[in-house]
Amino acid sequence: MIRATDYTGKLLGNVDFIEASWDRKWSEPGSFMVYMTLGEYNRLNALGMKYLENVGRPETGVIQKVEYKRETSGPTITVSGKFVDTILDFGSYRKTQVVSASTATAVKTAIASYIANATAGVTVGSVTYKPIKSVAIDGGSSFPNVADVSIESDTQMGEALYSILSGTGYGLLTSVTSYPAADNSGSVGLKVKFAPGVERTEGDAGVYFGKAYNNVDSMSYTLDESAEFCLYEILQEVESDVYGSYSTSYFPIKFTEVENGETKYFIGCTYYYEGNKPSNLGACYPKKILKTSLSSDECDLRVTTTTNQQKIKNLMQKKAQLDMLDHYKVETISINVIQERFTYLRDYDLGDRCVALIDDMEQLFYARIEQINETHKSNRIDVELVLGTPSKQKWRTR
Repeated sequence: MIRATDYTGKLLGNVDFIEASWDRKWSEPGSFMVYMTLGEYNRLNALGMKYLENVGRPETGVIQKVEYKRETSGPTITVSGKFVDTILDFGSYRKTQVVSASTATAVKTAIASYIANATAGVTVGSVTYKPIKSVAIDGGSSFPNVADVSIESDTQMGEALYSILSGTGYGLLTSVTSYPAADNSGSVGLKVKFAPGVERTEGDAGVYFGKAYNNVDSMSYTLDESAEFCLYEILQEVESDVYGSYSTSYFPIKFTEVENGETKYFIGCTYYYEGNKPSNLGACYPKKILKTSLSSDECDLRVTTTTNQQKIKNLMQKKAQLDMLDHYKVETISINVIQERFTYLRDYDLGDRCVALIDDMEQLFYARIEQINETHKSNRIDVELVLGTPSKQKWRTR
């Protein structure tokens, strides 16, 4: 059941749609599409329709695109957009901010600090504009015990928050806490809840997908190692008068090169991550040379104390970790499920870590549900699960 809400937060009622898709995602904002008759759209649009809900799902969709089409059967409208997580991207911070924390409390503090920076107002003349009214952290949130990421300057806030959570097993859910008034005064406020997915790989809570469980209509598996790098040399240019003070203990790479008749001085460190190494190629380690441009907001490159050299090295390695996210192996499993033994939303949900058995490959995979694609039509719901970055093993022998 799809319900509509107007821009002031008033519930308008159910939407009489022809077909709808509700694509829930764990590591980025999900999206939706609702296909309806022109008459139904005109009715709801006249009432100020702006948001859509899928009853039983925690997300709220914000309408961002409207498409009109006249077909043989008559005119239709398709409305689409992303979930309100996307409004977090209204915020951004002009400085690079390093989020490095080793306790859940410290992670929460770092996230709160970043949100405050990213939602700060901008004064133009005598007027201050805020990107969004407020972003509160839900009191029921929990946080990972470790966060270690460098958020680049100008990164949109939603992207940054998902980046902080990447690889931790945690996700976020955004809801609207305030709306503009009918005269369009006021603005949108948000609340974000941080929480981990549920471990469902064993015991009574275990959820298994495979032929043996009669709950799979079709399955596909993809491993793409074409873009990955696991080994980095990270280089940073420094001024000539401090170049000699940098220690090879922190920066084993030191060299100069001449460009357009000018000598430039570089220090460099290295980084390696086993998890992004190509499989079955032996001792092969795809290498990338990454040149960084650390700003004065991040560190002072003219200070060569032991503490500051360690800080500079850490910042450079975090840049490599961030770059690796764009060059990571892609490993996914897609499953069109049958609601037979395990039922969607009752036994498993987005973000849960489950077990998939592909009998033909003789492989068992432990993987997190990264995406759930729902298709609604003719009183029927089809569900496709996309499981990401699985760990695998042989699950039986011949």
